[in-house]
Amino acid sequence: MFQCSQCNKSYQRKSHLLRHETTHTGASHSSCPFCNKSFLKKEVARRHSKICAKKHNQPPPAAAKPGRKKQSCDECFFAKTACDRASPCSRCQSLGKQCSFEVQTPSTENTYSMSPSPSPSLSQTPQRRNDPFFFLAHFTDPAVKQDKLAIAETAKSSTRRHLDPAYFRQEEPLLPHDSLSAYMPGFSGGDLFLQPFFTPTGHLSMEFMPESALSSTISHRLGEIMMILVETSKSMGQGQQAQLEMAELNSLFTTSNLSVFISAYFQSLHWHLPIVHFPTFDPAIISNPLLFAIFLAGATYATSQDGPVFASRVLDVAEEYIFRQLANLSSNPHPTSAPYLLPSVEVIQGALIIEMLQFGQGETGTRRRIRIIRHPCVISTVRSLGVLQFKRSMTPDMCNDETWRAMIAEEVCIRIACWAFLADGFLTVCFNNHPALSIFEMDCQFPWSSALFEAENASSFSEIAASSTAGRPLPSLREFITRLLDENATADLIQWSRSLVGEHLLILIYAMHSLAFQARTGLFGWISTNSIKRAAENWRSIWDSVSSIVGKEGLHHLGYPKHAEELWWLLTATLDRASGRNVNFRYLDNAATDDLESLNNFIRNIKGPNRT
Repeated sequence: MFQCSQCNKSYQRKSHLLRHETTHTGASHSSCPFCNKSFLKKEVARRHSKICAKKHNQPPPAAAKPGRKKQSCDECFFAKTACDRASPCSRCQSLGKQCSFEVQTPSTENTYSMSPSPSPSLSQTPQRRNDPFFFLAHFTDPAVKQDKLAIAETAKSSTRRHLDPAYFRQEEPLLPHDSLSAYMPGFSGGDLFLQPFFTPTGHLSMEFMPESALSSTISHRLGEIMMILVETSKSMGQGQQAQLEMAELNSLFTTSNLSVFISAYFQSLHWHLPIVHFPTFDPAIISNPLLFAIFLAGATYATSQDGPVFASRVLDVAEEYIFRQLANLSSNPHPTSAPYLLPSVEVIQGALIIEMLQFGQGETGTRRRIRIIRHPCVISTVRSLGVLQFKRSMTPDMCNDETWRAMIAEEVCIRIACWAFLADGFLTVCFNNHPALSIFEMDCQFPWSSALFEAENASSFSEIAASSTAGRPLPSLREFITRLLDENATADLIQWSRSLVGEHLLILIYAMHSLAFQARTGLFGWISTNSIKRAAENWRSIWDSVSSIVGKEGLHHLGYPKHAEELWWLLTATLDRASGRNVNFRYLDNAATDDLESLNNFIRNIKGPNRT
């Protein structure tokens, strides 16, 4: 027996005694790298850090020292069957599945780096630090054909998310494993997200969803969507592309594929356009336009490098259908309460997703159609719903499930307004499109942080809300940008900056780009270049302070907020060159364009040795 010298308690093992003695000294063995909570037991700290990582959508902590050697591969383990431990095992070989024993590697260190990047240039972090236009140069580079928006790059860094198993029903027969291959020749499970995607254990995982079919309700929805596609295709006329037929859609629109594509969407494009709330997402009841958009977005980022064969046809027809539904909204009266707005909001969500998805295809004619016809329709509808002036009726706090869902409905409305504004700013920055939405119309509140919005349930939401630093409440977007332009607003900005997160700073820098464009084209004669430069410097000070906090906490952004600093560099370069003499850049002209050549040339000039 081992006895404590301070309280005379006895233990059979010395390790138990040592653990007990720490309760007297107050020393802690381990702490969570995400929230800095301390724990006496290492295993408790590790369990907590895994949960905490999911809450903040961070990669899980580094693997602990390996324990007992695995007695079965992952497929056999989840199926609860015996495994012969061959490489590959006989069961996986007979089923044609990827066996974890076959792809295991000797090294378990830094397993996340084992996943090859879909965009190799975007993974070179030393180059990223030295290049102020790392992402923008990649995005505008005509030599880059795949993943220009770096969405697959995000998928590599984010955590897979699955729908509630309640959406699945075991008694329905399984669909063929090669249903994707039947529609997209050359597709294999290893092609997910454009490159092999490895799990922390070092092997390829296909566990997007449980191996069972969705309910008959989902099957009916997919059948309805196929009929809509065919009818819309017929109504669009022949054109240069053949009309869609049910026979060619059957192998794509399956419940098995739906499960994969929904997971793919929320792991990839969602982080660039976080307007759909995953924890309350129900594929059985959401509107057809939103389900349609998410299905095709997921399909785009869960297929081979050659791209989905349906893109040029199905995406165009889907776009036509969704925007017809959007046009119908203007003829119906809109309620003012957020929960009752959701049916209309879901159509706008679908329109924003398909708009971004089409821009990622890189086809000039499609870009022109989105820029000139589709995008103004989105902005007009958002404006008519009144969400540009939306204010929350409740503040994030301890809540039950009903209150949480009501707050989420309000937050989604605010996010629709904010990301519609970001989409407008994107067109202005990249294509010199005249802004369709002014920052001075944005009288809504700032969106929540990602951690709060992505909370899995009311309990997690309450916990995150309670642990959030209580800073000064943020004003509306319009008021913030007004103060940012004011030379006497330093005190307010310092107080507000403590409540800002990456998404907020992205919105603000796009707002300044919009103002700079309007000032450059003479639309806002009363806004001087000096005011915008001052606002840009104020923004940079806030960015540096927020970035230092993020760096200390070991967190990282997903999606476009991490590239906001590049937009600051672009803004300052634009302001400097626009005010110079004898400077002739096509990018600084007023004419809109549908290609990225002028922006790419401008960036190359800034980065080049002969700077003007």
